[in-house]
Amino acid sequence: MFCIERSRAMTVREAYGKLCGNYEDVSYRINEKMLLRLIGMLLKDQNYRDICEALDKSDYETAFRGAHTLKGVALNLSLTSLAEKAGRLTETLRSRQDNGSIKPAFEEFEQAYQDMQAVFLQLLASSGGDA
Repeated sequence: MFCIERSRAMTVREAYGKLCGNYEDVSYRINEKMLLRLIGMLLKDQNYRDICEALDKSDYETAFRGAHTLKGVALNLSLTSLAEKAGRLTETLRSRQDNGSIKPAFEEFEQAYQDMQAVFLQLLASSGGDA
């Protein structure tokens, strides 16, 4: 869990620091107003839920596509840690068959995704944006 002072707004740089993201890279390519908009879109994205549902149903094709998509989104937003975890999950799902690596890879990905959600929800709330 992340503790943030309520007396001041979190900056995008601080949020990226908490998530082990590369703020310098993303801010070079995307201005902050657009980045906040993209963060809001990421929080509304259905791919994470699709992965969870697909894995519950042993639908490895759908889970692979969702993990691969989120890896790309995370790379484009310079969310390095999330991209690495999504990449590991993608590789465990590449065969589209059950294997012993899926569960630990998903658990790492899930934690990184939930951390991203918590930090970015807090960022948007403190910056007056919405998710």
